[in-house]
Amino acid sequence: MILFQNLADVSGEQIHDWLDAIANNLRPADFDEIRATNPLLTIGDPDPLLVLTMSVMQSEDAWVITDDGEPISVYGAGPSDDPASGIVWMLGTPGMERPRAKIAIGKETYAVFKRWHQRWPRLFNHVDARNSMSILWLFRAGFEIEEVDLTHGRESRPFYLISSIQEGPIHL
Repeated sequence: MILFQNLADVSGEQIHDWLDAIANNLRPADFDEIRATNPLLTIGDPDPLLVLTMSVMQSEDAWVITDDGEPISVYGAGPSDDPASGIVWMLGTPGMERPRAKIAIGKETYAVFKRWHQRWPRLFNHVDARNSMSILWLFRAGFEIEEVDLTHGRESRPFYLISSIQEGPIHL
């Protein structure tokens, strides 16, 4: 069974265990993306657990997805420099590519994006052009390519700035 766990409702120890399990089995496309973009690195590979922990800590809303108790993904949203824009993100294991997980993630995150749009009219993130699953996930949720950066991050790779703008009143 696919379950969505709000990290605000679980212990720090449980969060660490889930993040550690995801970090130790990160999808290659997600690992490549954090390696390509992480400005804190000057040499070597990033520590996935550190990246996941920092992402959760910088989020106002963060969730872990489990499949029969196995953590397969973590995602969230947090503020950006622009108070009307929120940064969305998702990282996971190959388990999130199982057909039943893809369906559940697509359905649930669409509703989550609608909720996040009540906080931020514009949701966005930079996505590695090689990370086709992440791009497809965002497209299916109504996001569009806003800009292409051919030399993004420390590896100067092509990245898409993908965003979704919700028209209407701003709730800051």
